[in-house]
Amino acid sequence: MNVMSEPESVIKGNGDRRMGTSVHQILRTAYKMLHPGDFYEGLPRERGHTPPLVFLFICSILFTIPSSMFVLQKKIFFGLMFFLNAFSMPFITAFILYLVAMLLCKGLFTYNTLFGITAYASITLLISWIPGLAGPTEILRFCLIGLGMVKVGRISYLKAFFCLLCTAAAMIFLIQLFKPILGQ
Repeated sequence: MNVMSEPESVIKGNGDRRMGTSVHQILRTAYKMLHPGDFYEGLPRERGHTPPLVFLFICSILFTIPSSMFVLQKKIFFGLMFFLNAFSMPFITAFILYLVAMLLCKGLFTYNTLFGITAYASITLLISWIPGLAGPTEILRFCLIGLGMVKVGRISYLKAFFCLLCTAAAMIFLIQLFKPILGQ
């Protein structure tokens, strides 16, 4: 069995949880994300949270460590905030995207499917800590999510773009809504 075919057994959910959560599996998944279209085509429509959750957790940690090095004071506090932001945003994005997809793509996506897509799109965290790359990597993340929706849900690029546009608008609206509460 060659290296390229091994991840598919775990990605397709053969029940081997030990292998699905190993560092080796994370590295193979990251390697497969060099060809995200092929990667997303291999994702099953229904799956558990464990492999994407572990992948997201590791990417969040690998983002937090270098990001907190740029903070001069309260490194632990900001490190915790960086981690919570990196780890929680795919959950929030998947939830809002699920609500939008229920309206625009009736019955094509479940929350688990969209969470898997958004969690694996968090591969961008590995380079987003570099100063000046946060904005472009967020755009790249949304592009990866759109590609995942096209490959997994078999929807058009235009419909995926519209779903992501509505999701981004809803997220911006929520940020603006909570600004007065957060005192900013």
